[in-house]
Amino acid sequence: MKYTLNKLDDNVHTTNNFKVNDIVVDLDLPDTYNFHDFKCNINLKSSIIDKDITSRIGLTFNKYLNIDIDVLNEDILLEYEFINNDSLICNFNINYKENSTGNIIIKFKSLDNTKHICFYKENLINKENSTGNITIINMLNDNSYMFTSIENNLLDNSNSCHNIIDIGGSVRIKYSHNTFNNIYIGFGDSIIDNYYYLENNGVSSNNNLVVEGVLNDTSKKAFKGVIDLVSGASNSKGIEGENCILLSDTCRSRSLPVLLCGEEDVEGAHGVSTGKIDQDKLFYIMSRGYNKKEAEKLIVMSRFNNILNNISNEAIREELYNYIENILTK
Repeated sequence: MKYTLNKLDDNVHTTNNFKVNDIVVDLDLPDTYNFHDFKCNINLKSSIIDKDITSRIGLTFNKYLNIDIDVLNEDILLEYEFINNDSLICNFNINYKENSTGNIIIKFKSLDNTKHICFYKENLINKENSTGNITIINMLNDNSYMFTSIENNLLDNSNSCHNIIDIGGSVRIKYSHNTFNNIYIGFGDSIIDNYYYLENNGVSSNNNLVVEGVLNDTSKKAFKGVIDLVSGASNSKGIEGENCILLSDTCRSRSLPVLLCGEEDVEGAHGVSTGKIDQDKLFYIMSRGYNKKEAEKLIVMSRFNNILNNISNEAIREELYNYIENILTK
């Protein structure tokens, strides 16, 4: 069945010639979904709920896994491992209480080459004076689909940062709202569609989006980033930037950065950079004894490191370094 997903809102809808307003994907979604437990370093209560859940991506499911985290006094690591055509629909309600702080790492990983479908929806609330750092890692195999929908509500003097490491799956569709650091890698004939909407709706609020990506083979990527400085958001700042490195002549990148402004005393900025690696830089590194693949890997990893270094867990960070390097040297 064909689905039209990640539709741009009417106020930022652009000409159809750009081919970024939405994405049409032929999906064979299973009728039933089996669940098994997340691996977790602390005890969390979870429950399977039979209730319709609809995302801004445009998908609706009638069953989801709900995990509610109330107090974050230590780093939390949640791992879900897929095997034997496993599928997961999960809805996370994450609540940072007043004056709380904490890091959460959520990892999805395939253990075999069967087709897996993962739908992750997050509803985050940051209460006053709270700080949160959330990392979402997609390490699904090449046959799998990953859908990520994140919506945040930040109250006075609160801060939240998401690090999204999107390096697995043949179809990846994402809707994100608020401050994000994002890495993506497109390879084979994978399809990536990213829609970010960052709304500044409070006085002296700040939103920042940093996206670093690389495309190879015949992969395709669409980037839609919207900064919305609404009326009443005086003395606010909204910044977005995407850098995409093209490693082949047959990959395709489309980007649409948008700035909306309804307030005078604000600062907004956006930028997009797409292109191949500078040949002089490549030649310089290869002259030091590296082959072309190794030189390309060094250049790409230099862009990724600033985001990867935000991950608090050293073992997870090292696993990601090795995983990404293996992809880049294939």
